[in-house]
Amino acid sequence: METTDYRPEKKKKKKRRALVWVFGVLFVLAAAVLIHYRGVYPILLVECGHTVSASDFTSREAVLGSGEEKLACGWHVRNLAIGGVPTPVLIIVRDTVPPTAEPVDSVIPLGSAPGPDRFLRQIKDAGKVRVAYAQTPDFNTEWNGTIEIVLTDQGGNKTRVPVSVSVRATVETLTAEAGAEIPTAERFLLDGMRGTQDTPIEPDMMHHVGSYPILFSIDGGIRSQSVLNVVDTVAPEAEPTLLVLSSDQTAEAADFVLNASDETDLSYAFVTAPDHSSRDVQDITVRITDEGGNTLDVNSRLLITDVRPRVIEARREALTPDDFENRDGQTIRVESFVPDTPGSFAITVGINGIEETLAVTVVDTTPPTLTENPQAAQKLYYTRHRYEPSDFFSADDLTPVTLSFDGEPDFDTAGNQTITVLARDTSGNETRAKFTITLREDRTPPHIYGVINRICYVNEPIAYFAEVFGEDDEDGPIEVTVDSDVRQNEEGVYSVVYRAEDQSGNVSEASCTFTLIARTVTEEELHTLTQSIMEEITTPDMVNAEKLRAIYDYVRKHLVYTNGVNHNYTDWRKAAFDAYTRGTGDCYNIYSLTRALLDETDIQYLSVERLKAGVWRTRHYWVMVNLGTGWYIFDPTWTPRHRADCFMWTKAQCNRFPLYWNYKASEYPPLATELFDYDAVVQMEREEAQP
Repeated sequence: METTDYRPEKKKKKKRRALVWVFGVLFVLAAAVLIHYRGVYPILLVECGHTVSASDFTSREAVLGSGEEKLACGWHVRNLAIGGVPTPVLIIVRDTVPPTAEPVDSVIPLGSAPGPDRFLRQIKDAGKVRVAYAQTPDFNTEWNGTIEIVLTDQGGNKTRVPVSVSVRATVETLTAEAGAEIPTAERFLLDGMRGTQDTPIEPDMMHHVGSYPILFSIDGGIRSQSVLNVVDTVAPEAEPTLLVLSSDQTAEAADFVLNASDETDLSYAFVTAPDHSSRDVQDITVRITDEGGNTLDVNSRLLITDVRPRVIEARREALTPDDFENRDGQTIRVESFVPDTPGSFAITVGINGIEETLAVTVVDTTPPTLTENPQAAQKLYYTRHRYEPSDFFSADDLTPVTLSFDGEPDFDTAGNQTITVLARDTSGNETRAKFTITLREDRTPPHIYGVINRICYVNEPIAYFAEVFGEDDEDGPIEVTVDSDVRQNEEGVYSVVYRAEDQSGNVSEASCTFTLIARTVTEEELHTLTQSIMEEITTPDMVNAEKLRAIYDYVRKHLVYTNGVNHNYTDWRKAAFDAYTRGTGDCYNIYSLTRALLDETDIQYLSVERLKAGVWRTRHYWVMVNLGTGWYIFDPTWTPRHRADCFMWTKAQCNRFPLYWNYKASEYPPLATELFDYDAVVQMEREEAQP
């Protein structure tokens, strides 16, 4: 019996089913990929230097790697996260844009070996750029021309940049201002070049605009030529004049200027030409031009007259007919004219009733007069001080006078010395006078006033020089310096040292303590209070003496003296504030309110505390005041034991109450000896305030 084997057929069916399953899976996967990549560019082609972000691949919400990224040329694979699912993308970065650069036209010293990048600036490209010569130049001979620099980037893009180059041993052109010093050979030679100058530069070249070839022999047998370019950029200078001509005379443009000067030759031309038919004074403008083309217009005057000019010596009295030639029978009338200034002037003269314009030349041939200062002989002079000629003589002249020493005196050596003072006026006239000076050593140190123990406030600026100043018997007001260990933000007692040195090197020092306390009344609060008081008791037109009287009267009447009411002598601001608000207080309250009100003025004052002595063993405080007429005691305090009206008292007046105003006099300037004349001081201040 015949049989058939079906196993091969079954194998074929199984193989077909497997293929179908594989293709199905692949189809599903492809479909999934297509669905996932829907709206996404899986491959991105960008230019080198471009910043790549997720938005370059899709408009869907996505994140690219670590964010925006600038990639180098080449292929880059990155993950694009879409809905949290990583999606690989390919970025191909190309460089298709050639590099750019700006040429640097250059002068290169002969024999140099500069690199090609020496001739370029602002090289720009997305990647690295290689710089090379298109053909290596010869830097060992002189030439002018163009070279090419080749730029090649990473993408193979090339750019050729032409550059103008001059290879030289000397500068091509050296520019110098007319009148300047002759330039040396070194100024023509470029760095590293050595040689000799074959063409001399004559002094006359520096006074004429032009270009002058200058030849050089360079070491190594090379000849090089440079050019000296002389320019004139400065305009001429000149002075106007009054030119007087007779009717048969003429003048050139140059005749109308005086003292014309410039470093180059000048030419002259009329801007306003003369009118030879006119007998009036004419304004003539002349334009001066130098070789550089710079111009100056000079406005002079012209007088055409047949009346002979007059030369008059300068004086302070007006001209009279006697100053003019008076022929028999002539009647001369002269306009008012004071010849006190040298120069040329046109004035009107009446001769027999006919007016003529006359040129008057005022000259100054009289030397100045020197007069010894009355106080010069009585004054004491000290070594190491500088004295001026005006300390010894005063000068008188019609024109301004300059005083100087004829030979520098020796002010550093003690003894007798004769000095000579020279007086020169603007016309050049001179006078000399001698003075014998006796120089002595100054061994007296300066005085430092107002250095007392003070109360200050934490976290406020320290007014070290409030009330403190220096005086020297010879030098007058003198600078004072200060040294301290004050810590401005910490309460405590600190040492403060003041120092002053006079011109002779004498030094004085004075020390005190500054006690810093916490503020209870601010500077602003006290200022608001005292300002309101000053507005109440003074007017804007008052002078300082009147303000001082108003302050004295207010404090004396406003405060009722109560002994022992104030036991705190450290916080002067609070004492002043309490004095106003309570209307009572002791001498410290009175002093403090007085001081606060004086701070609202520019009146100079010093704080004083009594030295305990005799029956006056309690504290007492007041001020000394100076209105420019000397120092006086100023104390508005009224007590049953002391009812004196102590308004600007002298030391003699204060001595009527022995020891009451006792203080350490060496720490303060001397008190005035003349009684204070209130009305006279008010009058003096009003006169000084007049414009």
